[in-house]
Amino acid sequence: MDQARTRRWNPVNPPRQPVIVSFLAVKRPTFAWCHDMEPDSRRNPKPPILALAPHPWDNHWLSRQQLLSRLSSRGWPVTYSHGPLNWWSRHAPVWQRASWLGSVESRESGVQVDCPGRWPFLWDKWPAWNQQVMALHAARLLRSALPHGGKRIVMIFHPLFEPYLQWLKPDWTLYHVYDVYRLMDDWSPAKAAMEARLVARADLITTSSPGMATHLPAPGPTRARVLPNGADALRFASADHAPCPADLMNIPAPRIGYVGNINPKLDLEMITAMTLRHPEWHWVFMGPVYMDGLRDRDRVAKEAWERLRQAPNVHFLGLKSREEIPAYVVHMDVNVICYKIARIEHGAPEDWVVHGYPTKLHEYLATGKPVVAAPQEALWEFSDVMRIASSIDEWETALTQAIAGHGVGTPVSRRARALENTWDSRVDRLEGWLREICSV
Repeated sequence: MDQARTRRWNPVNPPRQPVIVSFLAVKRPTFAWCHDMEPDSRRNPKPPILALAPHPWDNHWLSRQQLLSRLSSRGWPVTYSHGPLNWWSRHAPVWQRASWLGSVESRESGVQVDCPGRWPFLWDKWPAWNQQVMALHAARLLRSALPHGGKRIVMIFHPLFEPYLQWLKPDWTLYHVYDVYRLMDDWSPAKAAMEARLVARADLITTSSPGMATHLPAPGPTRARVLPNGADALRFASADHAPCPADLMNIPAPRIGYVGNINPKLDLEMITAMTLRHPEWHWVFMGPVYMDGLRDRDRVAKEAWERLRQAPNVHFLGLKSREEIPAYVVHMDVNVICYKIARIEHGAPEDWVVHGYPTKLHEYLATGKPVVAAPQEALWEFSDVMRIASSIDEWETALTQAIAGHGVGTPVSRRARALENTWDSRVDRLEGWLREICSV
């Protein structure tokens, strides 16, 4: 759950000054759908899905890519967009890679990915301009996904995209919740209003964990259906004979592995304590680093991370592709989900992390290696195959036992639980719900 935070548009503030917007010529992409259609698809075609989420498709894979790529392979035409670029991102790689007017490109999975251009861009200072930019962007998405019109599904992964519904005019609206947004620091009354409208309108609401459902505005808690994250379990389970990657080979055992976003939600205090108490343990981190927040807590976390990186038993191997990750995970002695759960601290308010459902959970279990994790609510049902640790002393005990070969569960039982929780089984469930609401 994981998350990069970029400064994005705010479509609800009234304009401070009138803005004159001219009509902009936007290049119209053309392409052909490339799906292995099911036998009855011609008789009963599946409506296109326009999916909107905050992160570029080609970043590291999250639940949205896993779900949408599988729906696409099953004959649901999918177009994915993370919205127009923002002027404030002009120094970021996504801006540097972008063309001027953008395009729509097909990925191997069959998903059509909207690659926004530098023009027209969003600018937070001009809300009226942003409204026009979003309207133009929505029109381009409709031309791309529905060149001849027809019924459509709009699947929204964050309330910030709720304003798009006025232009996309979906026949069915899906809202998939992957975090408790209202417990995040950047939540606002405007975003709350967007989510309330989205929940009221949605034909289907899905959440990655039960805790996410309980924090939705009414009637969300009673209408939401839980769709937990899964794993490509077979791919991880079959990594047994993969050679140890070159950059991992020279790191001594025992190795403690972490794959995922490296941001202030990590329990850096616990990790620091473990590196000092056990210099013989080697911590291996892989993933993108997001430590550039502006809050005091972010600055403290960044400083702690920079100190950790100087430790001789801490190793940062960068971001790995999803094809590479299984070989790294299987060559760890223990894999960890080492988040800081604010709710268990004395006097600390509940935060969003406790309700997360880590995508790495079933990937770790599929390798058969021991797993130690922080007490996120959704993980307790797997306490028969993984150790859950809260305090620093509990982490030390759990890691000591796992490294010694006495972790919770066995390689067979861990893999069995992972194989019960694959992405394919999750999409089976989601596709059944889609058929219900769309009657296809």
